[in-house]
Amino acid sequence: MKRKVLAIGLMILLSPFVGNVGADPVDSSQIERLERRLAELESREREKYSKFKKGEEEVQVYFKNGLKMRTADNEFQFQVGGRIMYDWAFFNEDSKFISAFGNQQDGSRFRRARFFMAGQLYNTVQYKWDIDVDGGANGVTFKDMYISVPHIPVVGNFRVGHFKRPASLDSVTSSKYNTFIERSLTNTFFKTRNIGFAFFNQHLDQRLTWFTFLNKTSGERPPDLRADGDWNVTTRVTGLPMISDDGKDWLHLGASYSYEAALNNLVRFQGARDTEITSHFPDTGSIDAKKYHIVGLEGALNLNQFGLQSEYVTTYVDRRDRPEGRLGAYYVQGTWYVTGEHRNYSKKSGSVGRFKPKQNFSWDKDWSKGNGLGAVQLAVRYAELDLNDGKAGIAGGEQQSLTLGVNWELSPMSRVMYNYVTADYTSGIGADNGTLITNVIRFQVDF
Repeated sequence: MKRKVLAIGLMILLSPFVGNVGADPVDSSQIERLERRLAELESREREKYSKFKKGEEEVQVYFKNGLKMRTADNEFQFQVGGRIMYDWAFFNEDSKFISAFGNQQDGSRFRRARFFMAGQLYNTVQYKWDIDVDGGANGVTFKDMYISVPHIPVVGNFRVGHFKRPASLDSVTSSKYNTFIERSLTNTFFKTRNIGFAFFNQHLDQRLTWFTFLNKTSGERPPDLRADGDWNVTTRVTGLPMISDDGKDWLHLGASYSYEAALNNLVRFQGARDTEITSHFPDTGSIDAKKYHIVGLEGALNLNQFGLQSEYVTTYVDRRDRPEGRLGAYYVQGTWYVTGEHRNYSKKSGSVGRFKPKQNFSWDKDWSKGNGLGAVQLAVRYAELDLNDGKAGIAGGEQQSLTLGVNWELSPMSRVMYNYVTADYTSGIGADNGTLITNVIRFQVDF
């Protein structure tokens, strides 16, 4: 490192004279100044590295959407950070809904309060430690807690621990970057995280990704991280047929498959919620089953300010002594950046990436000229969930939801979100269970 710095310094100092070779000769005073400057650089380097003991290296500390550190050779990396998401929800239900589910209480909740540490050791091992202090029964929830080995020939990457399963674009995209406050109704069928191990890689300039996860059923809370039941497998493949040089236009396609062995021959599906301040409404209860299969298709198109995204999920439930059950969900959503930004794509994970306002919000800018407003995104989503299959004896109910959203992105690391949701419910026998209107506001920051 020391020699490189001195060599670079010498080249910089000599550059004015190289271009004058053949012109005026360099006089002795110029050579003396050059020698003094070189000696000064050598002295600074000796003083700088005299502070480190044998085996120690200088660490560069920098900020890029979070506090990060690394050695000059990039062999060691470290990052700390977290996220806070604080929600307020207000409800308006009709009489049929009240009769079926009861009144919903307005309220607030810290949806996520997470802290993480992540890094790399000797350019051969990576790790992440991520917990969520959500005020639940145990006070803390495990999220990502894993060790990875990258750069494996042919295979690519290996990971072991507790982490997110590779299924669904909506699920794989970080909650920090999702368009809506809660994920869609398709998320009903995905157990987000489990313990196990995975292999994954990217090809064709990261335009083709695959991720296969073998896991045992487990909970997310530390006392429940025990492996139960048979092995399960989830795999996802994504492609990026089109992406422009500036990243404003792109097309994403993907598919996923999950095989799940029912724990204790029982399985239960509860409808994804528009806010976790409410209860689950569509609910199959415990179903006597041997196993189930989940097939998911996903697609997303972004054309500068405008974006489209959709997913379709079908779940086949093997009921052993009854006909196979078939449950499903889908959603279609559209987005528009009023202020001219675009949705970013993450090639590494095959998902939607961090939002980036053209100008961060500032009190000091001229708002009348569109300066300092941050970014404003409008969004709409329609989704349906069907947890009924009469032939298989499954009567969990149905839901149809329309969500209107406004996101005010103050910076790449903070935003305020508002969702208006009108959801219609049907019982397991086809009766009208009424309508619930939900207004949710979220204040979000990640660091």
